[in-house]
Amino acid sequence: MEEGNPGRPRAVSGARSQGPTSPTRSGRGWGEDDAVSPTRRASNIDENQGGARRRSSAARRSNGSGVPSLAPRTTLAERTAGKFTLAGPDDTPQMALSHEPFVQPGYADLNPSYEQPNNTKPVWSLAKPLPRVVRPGMVPTKEELLEKRANAQLPAENSQKIGLDVDPNDLELGKIEKTADPRKMAAQVEDARLQRENNFMNKVLNGETASNAGRGSRMSRTSSTRRRRPSHWNQDQDQLSTVDEGGSQATDEDQGQGQGMPPDYLTGEPLHTIPSISEEEAVDNDLDAKLEFPGLDHPTVPEDLHPLVQDLVEEEVHNNHTTWSVIRTHHREALAEALAVFVQLTIGFCADLSVTIANAGNPNTTAWAWGFATMIGIYISGGISGAHLNPAITALLWFYRGFPKNKMPEYFAAQFVGAFCAGLAAYGIYYQSIEYYVSNNPDTGIITSFVTGQREVWIGPATAFFTEFIGTAFLAVTVLALGDDQNAPPGAGMSSLIIGLVITCLSMTFAYQTGAAFNPSRDFGPRLALLALGYPNDLFLNPYWFYGPWAGAVSGAFCGGFLYDFFIFTGGESPVNYPLERTQRAMRKSRMKWRRRLRLSKREPKSVSIP
Repeated sequence: MEEGNPGRPRAVSGARSQGPTSPTRSGRGWGEDDAVSPTRRASNIDENQGGARRRSSAARRSNGSGVPSLAPRTTLAERTAGKFTLAGPDDTPQMALSHEPFVQPGYADLNPSYEQPNNTKPVWSLAKPLPRVVRPGMVPTKEELLEKRANAQLPAENSQKIGLDVDPNDLELGKIEKTADPRKMAAQVEDARLQRENNFMNKVLNGETASNAGRGSRMSRTSSTRRRRPSHWNQDQDQLSTVDEGGSQATDEDQGQGQGMPPDYLTGEPLHTIPSISEEEAVDNDLDAKLEFPGLDHPTVPEDLHPLVQDLVEEEVHNNHTTWSVIRTHHREALAEALAVFVQLTIGFCADLSVTIANAGNPNTTAWAWGFATMIGIYISGGISGAHLNPAITALLWFYRGFPKNKMPEYFAAQFVGAFCAGLAAYGIYYQSIEYYVSNNPDTGIITSFVTGQREVWIGPATAFFTEFIGTAFLAVTVLALGDDQNAPPGAGMSSLIIGLVITCLSMTFAYQTGAAFNPSRDFGPRLALLALGYPNDLFLNPYWFYGPWAGAVSGAFCGGFLYDFFIFTGGESPVNYPLERTQRAMRKSRMKWRRRLRLSKREPKSVSIP
């Protein structure tokens, strides 16, 4: 988005957000502002806490004095700054306010989770723009920082070595002229990356927390004033010394004693001597203390999220009213994913059965049914689990957008269990019709209503594979495009409808040859269901079940993700935009971690201290 576009302000590194944040749900009781809206009360930005509660609709419409005022209407040209796109302009504030619900006073006191922002934690959802996360390959390690400190280089040093006269500030902003010599562009890209990383790490070493440094980021602009999770590398800096009523500041020795305990100089104990160290050693020790980051497998650190940005992750609040609510809290995403898959596939299987049994149905009916079923599934769990509905999409978001890999097994299990139950449910609903149809027709039509495969005898394995491959690749490109907030994200709730229409279009295009699975669980789950219902095991004799919806769909999703990130996406969370050595380092650390978990690496013998 260009700078002239007022619809989507860009965050500046290290800058504080200047405007109001997006609205949060609030119901804290009656106040002065409740004369306008008895259920909302505006809350101003709390600079000390590093976040802001969302303003109420009444506060947004007020002119600062508590008197409500009508916001001026803007034209399409003003909202888009003259840059019209086929995707349409951004939502207006009036449109956003019209969707805010009524909240009775006291509701948030009994249901505290309703008050927290929607983006308290990242959700890789198909219903809204995908989150922007810092992945391990984007931030230098402690060893790399120490090496850079020992071999410090001047700004734009690589560019100057090959005779380029460039401004380091321009390089940091990515202002690199295109040239026929790729060595010149590579040198400037390296200088730009080093300059950005050095500026970022200087903020860390100077004591600025990630929340203060990232107040201009999209996540922190909508953060609430709740207590943030303390980071492990700046706890000492957050400790404030106390001042007694007399105005004298407590010393470090006083703070080191327990309450009611006299300091060392009153107990007669000898004073502890301070070892003399050189200034260089003191700087090294200070650097080591500030760079003691927790490991990525630390329980307080979400998977694939770097500890440097832990302050951007807030403590969640849950409404645990019953015992089941506690269980649901810990498995809510998987449960939501299973429910969405169950609803989606049950509708799709029933639509296929209705067309097959009727013997006169329009084949395009099933394409529309699958599209709208997908839309319904995304609406059901899009805000909770993200409604991936597809193991290939889950793997795609893990590799290209940083979806936590520790959640992937639970998601896969939910998707396959939902598909298995959907096959049983659809068969049970149409059981009598199926029995009547099978008595007069071969049961191959019933089988093809549940599973995919070559629909005609002349379709070979290569054709079937690439049908699934190309269809899933197009689906992956569309999913990443809709989730890119710097492209043309649709309005609230429109992503679900658009993806549903995309599924309809892809089904009409590719279903004739294979049935258009594009999804391993959509084909494998009902195969197991039919096997459990007594159908012969020849369902797995045709190897299509593996090279079609498994190999074809998964490889197609990864290829589609690569195409979008290679041609369009600019975010650093994609491995396509990583420096190669960072990608190799991240993969090496991942392998080492799994070796430790699987107990494949040799353990070092523990040293025994002899008293």
